[in-house]
Amino acid sequence: MTSTVASAVTPIKGTHYRIVKLDTCGNPVTGTGSMVVVSKGFVQVQMEPQYEDGEEFFERTADGSVCVNQKDDPVLKRMQLTIDFCEINTTGVAYLASARELTAGAAGVTGLGFVFGEGSPANRYSLEVWQRVAGAGACDPSGLQRYIYNAFPNCGSTKIGTYTIENARSTLQVISETRGASTATTIGWGDGPGSGTSWLPSGEVVQSTDHWLCVVTTTAPPTPGVNPTTLT
Repeated sequence: MTSTVASAVTPIKGTHYRIVKLDTCGNPVTGTGSMVVVSKGFVQVQMEPQYEDGEEFFERTADGSVCVNQKDDPVLKRMQLTIDFCEINTTGVAYLASARELTAGAAGVTGLGFVFGEGSPANRYSLEVWQRVAGAGACDPSGLQRYIYNAFPNCGSTKIGTYTIENARSTLQVISETRGASTATTIGWGDGPGSGTSWLPSGEVVQSTDHWLCVVTTTAPPTPGVNPTTLT
C-alpha cells in the first residue's frame, strides 16, 4: 500500500463506497457467504458523533460562594452514519437493513427487490468511503492522485429513513451506528477487510476502540461493480 504523509489536505466530494459483510462479532466474512458491494451511487454519507456528556460537580457553601466547580470530559460512544443512496443495489440494501431479498427468478447475482418486515436489525457491515484531495495538494510529488480514505470498521443497528415518491428523483436512506472494530487475530478487521489492497499506512491496524479511520493515500479506490462480489 502507498500512503502519503501530509500536514494539511482539502477533502472534496465522495468518489466511491465499499460495503463488506461482517459477522455478529464484527469480523469480515470471507469466501462462501461473504459480500462486497462497491459503488459510486450515493448522494452523501453524514457522520454525527454521539457523546456522553461529562458529569458535572457544582456545590456552593452555606454563604453562597462556589465550593466545587468541576466537570468531567465527555466520552465518545459511537458514530451515527446516515447514508443516502441514489442507486439501489438490492442485495446490498437488503443486507444493510436486515430486509428479505427477493431473488426468485432473478438473473445473475443481484435480486429483484426486497421486503421490510417487523423485527430488529441484526446484520453488521464495514463501510469505506473515498474522497479526492482538492487544490494544490491534489497530487503527490510523483504525480499520483491523493485520496482521503474513510473507514468505519463495524456498523449496524441499521434503520431505514424516510423514502419519498414524487415528481423527482428518490433516494433511499439508511441510518446506522458504529461499534469498536474487531481485533480478532487473522479474522479481525486488521488493516482492512480481506486479503486485497489495504488503504491504511504500512504497519497500522485497528484497535478495539476505533470507530472512524481517516487516512491520506495514493492507492486508488476499488472498481465499482453492478453485482456484489465475494471477499477473499
